[in-house]
Amino acid sequence: MTRFRMTLLALLSCAGLAGAAQAAEPPTVAQIGEIQGEFDSLGPAVQSLTLANGRTVHFIDTGEAGWRPVLFIGGTGTSARAFGMTEFLKTFRTQLKLRFITVERNGFGDTPTIPGWGYADYAGEVKAVLDHLGVGQFAGLAISGGGPYLAKVVATMPERLISVHMLAAGTQRPAGAEVCKMAPTALAARVGPSVQNPQSWWGFPKDSPTHKIPGFSDRAYEEGARAFFIRGQMGDPAPQVAEVLRYCGPVADLSAVQAPAFIYQGTADRQVTMESAEYWKAHFPKVARMRIYSGEGHDIQYRHWDQLLLDVAGYPELTMLCVNGRSSAVPEREADGLLKAGASVGICAWRK
Repeated sequence: MTRFRMTLLALLSCAGLAGAAQAAEPPTVAQIGEIQGEFDSLGPAVQSLTLANGRTVHFIDTGEAGWRPVLFIGGTGTSARAFGMTEFLKTFRTQLKLRFITVERNGFGDTPTIPGWGYADYAGEVKAVLDHLGVGQFAGLAISGGGPYLAKVVATMPERLISVHMLAAGTQRPAGAEVCKMAPTALAARVGPSVQNPQSWWGFPKDSPTHKIPGFSDRAYEEGARAFFIRGQMGDPAPQVAEVLRYCGPVADLSAVQAPAFIYQGTADRQVTMESAEYWKAHFPKVARMRIYSGEGHDIQYRHWDQLLLDVAGYPELTMLCVNGRSSAVPEREADGLLKAGASVGICAWRK
């Protein structure tokens, strides 16, 4: 090849590269408009309140003044920040003007263990936090192992209730149950491995609809780490053992609770069975709705959070559906017909 030909090919190659570079899509550069002057929220902070007896209580409050207050009680072994696992529907929550408050339980998260602490102590701490925040009437909501705690709270303050919501909520175990007869050391050996591994504690099955929620699993693992490690307690199983044994014995007397009660249950739930749902149905004087989800498991607490928000906000006559690609709250009398016509339960994100 002659020197002239080599030079010509080089020039042509450079020209081609230059043409390709000119034709390529330039990087997107956003124009800078007005720049924010305030910080964005990373979620509600854990606050503390020192009671008259010297006990320090930890709680969170989403803090929207004038919105409907909702007391949220998470499941077994959860911290005050467990509520954040439901904020995948924060836009809808704020649209409905719902203010969530949760009070941390003995031994989890930021709250040290006090021996002998029980349901009555928790109800007193909840009352102190609500009074501190200036909250009078409130709706009560319990997930899973939070059920017996909410039962005691509503039995203690029935006159302040707007409504009660038991979401895959367990009840007490009979005193003769196997776990109730176990020595604390034996129970610690049983629960210790899951307490010390938050990924195990919060491991949902592969087919769980929670995997449709972006970042849900990571957020759940972080909640487990907070509950069991945040104060340097290094996965100490003692608070979990105390909580499990606390579930042994009678449930609070609910006969004075006249607020409407809502019960949510999956028929295939192996952790909290239909028996618990039937218990709550039999013991709350005014059951407004029994929402039973056929073939679904313990994760209904997240899968049907959209319907729960509607109920808590005072719209139990509406059903959350995805109709023709649009999330819609439709009159429940129309729901069956729409489902037969191809609609699906919940917001449209669940269809992805």
